[in-house]
Amino acid sequence: MEKKRYFWQPELSISIIYWSLTFIILFYGLILTLEKTHPYLRGNIFIGIFLLFSLVGLHRYLFLEESGIRIRYARLWRRETILREHIDYLALCKDGIIIQRKGLSGANFHLAMRKKRKEAFIKDFAAFYPEIEIKKTNEKISRD
Repeated sequence: MEKKRYFWQPELSISIIYWSLTFIILFYGLILTLEKTHPYLRGNIFIGIFLLFSLVGLHRYLFLEESGIRIRYARLWRRETILREHIDYLALCKDGIIIQRKGLSGANFHLAMRKKRKEAFIKDFAAFYPEIEIKKTNEKISRD
């Protein structure tokens, strides 16, 4: 089976804070640029920083593998693999997915996804890991 990237965002409050700060940098750069009639280095630097932050913010994705789920975060150096033995169940919410871990750590992974991407992920998840239960809830991720 070919590897597919499933893009995700964290829960709603964290996403709003991150993208608000990113767009503040853009607007500040545009303000600096529009105050001068010629190309202004400081404004262009801020617009470049905005482009960097927006690319990093879109860098969140995950892969399904035979051994487990490999998760990439916005921080380029942070990677995590959840082994299939450590996944208790997958909970489907209105706006994303929650991956519940087994054991005492019991860490939840809240992954907000678009509707089509979520449906493709669920279909491939059921094919990769048929032994893991998929629960449906009628809540939003941001309510937890």
